[in-house]
Amino acid sequence: AMTVHERFRKFETNQWYRGQQTLNSQFCMVVKDGNWLAIRGQTGHDLDGNFHGLGDAAEQTEQAIRNLRTLMTEAGGRFEDICKVKVWVTDRAFIEPVHRVLAERLRGIHVVMNTVCINGLARPYMNMEIDVYAVIQDD
Repeated sequence: AMTVHERFRKFETNQWYRGQQTLNSQFCMVVKDGNWLAIRGQTGHDLDGNFHGLGDAAEQTEQAIRNLRTLMTEAGGRFEDICKVKVWVTDRAFIEPVHRVLAERLRGIHVVMNTVCINGLARPYMNMEIDVYAVIQDD
């Protein structure tokens, strides 16, 4: 039998970015297939599109974590279901503040993680992004 993917918080980029671009791509925040969750990369943008932590990579990470908690709950998961975190930073100087927040918020979960330093993200004011995969545990 073919599984049906559930897609949470569908949106179009021309609405999300409010005139900053006109690609009109269609995305969603979470795709759920059975117990597997693929979650859109999270940054300092809240789930209404407002940015938090300008110039503060740690606060951007805190906002990304707040988003993840909400999105995972909406998709029927728990924060503890996170399996892999990919961390993207735009400068090596941001690794430490981002990882300090992640170490505190992910304590006890023991995720798989990798960190990549890149030249830039979708918006120049974004210092970090986290990309998360999760598998909902059967109780």
